[in-house]
Amino acid sequence: MYEQACEQVNTVGTCDTDQQSFKAYLSHWMAATTKIAPFTASYSLPLLSSSAKAAALQCSGGTDGTTCGEHWTDEAAYDGNTGLGQQMSALSVIQSNLITQARGLVTNTTGGTSVGNSAAGSGSSSSSSTTVITPATGADKAGAGILTALLLAGVLGGVGFMVTGT
Repeated sequence: MYEQACEQVNTVGTCDTDQQSFKAYLSHWMAATTKIAPFTASYSLPLLSSSAKAAALQCSGGTDGTTCGEHWTDEAAYDGNTGLGQQMSALSVIQSNLITQARGLVTNTTGGTSVGNSAAGSGSSSSSSTTVITPATGADKAGAGILTALLLAGVLGGVGFMVTGT
């Protein structure tokens, strides 16, 4: 894996923090895809494996000897370009290779325990506490009209004040 904006010779140093961590998200999604769509494993897993080996070679720098660099396409060890994104990316691509040992997705038929809540977590889910919405009365409509007119007058007055400057 490589991030074009960060790793090409003429663009080194032009990428932002998001681009430095993109390989972390990509490797995670590629590994997760092999669980959802197993037919992709024969394509994705070799790419994840070779990227993990390249990332591990880059994780040999810094003052502790385990800081990870960014340029996985270089055969050389640590490139000196370090940060949170580089550490996240290396960790993610290396651990993504464990996806074949992970359990399958949990569903209703394979041990899922989620229970529905008709109140969406806002309180009791019993049907006796449901709110009954009654039709708007004439007074409701009149009140809404008055509030709308006041709000509109305020907005137009504010715009007029800003335009004229008085």
